[in-house]
Amino acid sequence: MQKRISANDFFHAWVASVNEMKIILQDNWRNATQFTSLVKSSEDCVLKLVAKQLGLNCYPHDYYSLDSVLYRDCDLVPDLPEHSYWFRSLTVAFEHENSINSGIFKEVSHLLILDPELRVLVTYPISGIEEREWEYSHSIISGSRNADSISDQENFLVIFGGESGFVWEGYVYKKNGWKKLESRQN
Repeated sequence: MQKRISANDFFHAWVASVNEMKIILQDNWRNATQFTSLVKSSEDCVLKLVAKQLGLNCYPHDYYSLDSVLYRDCDLVPDLPEHSYWFRSLTVAFEHENSINSGIFKEVSHLLILDPELRVLVTYPISGIEEREWEYSHSIISGSRNADSISDQENFLVIFGGESGFVWEGYVYKKNGWKKLESRQN
C-alpha cells in the first residue's frame, strides 16, 4: 500500500516548487494566461515540479473540466494505447483560480463531486481573504455528504498566494473551521 499524499505534503511541495520558479512567476504575475500556464500546463510548470517531489505523475491538461490531475501509474486504466489517459482513480484533483472573487464556489463544488485522495484549490485573494467567499466555501463542504470524511482525512486543501512577498498560506477543511498549515517558507 502506498502512502497517502497529505495536504501537508502537497503544501510543502507547492511552496518549494513555486520558490524554485519564483522569478519567472513574479515576472508573469500580471499576465493571467501566462501565469496560469506556468502553474499548471507549461513544459516546466509548478505542478510538474510538485508531482516530481511527491513521486507522482502529472497530467497537466483539463480532464473532465478538472484543471489538472496528479496520479500514480495504478490510477490509470490498464492496457491503454500509448499517450492515452483515462483514470480509474485520482491521487490529487487540482483546481487553479486566479481570483477568489471569481466564484470559487464552482471550483469547491467541482472538487466535492470527485473522490481523489486529495483535493487542492489554489487561488489568490485580492486584498486578504474575503470572508464572505471563505465562509461560503466552508458551508458548501459542510453541507456535503462527505464532510465528516473530508474533515477527518484533511483532504481538502486551499492554498492562497499573493504578489506581495510571494508568501503562501495553506488551509485544510475541518468541521469547525479552516485549519492553517504550518509554513516553512521563511
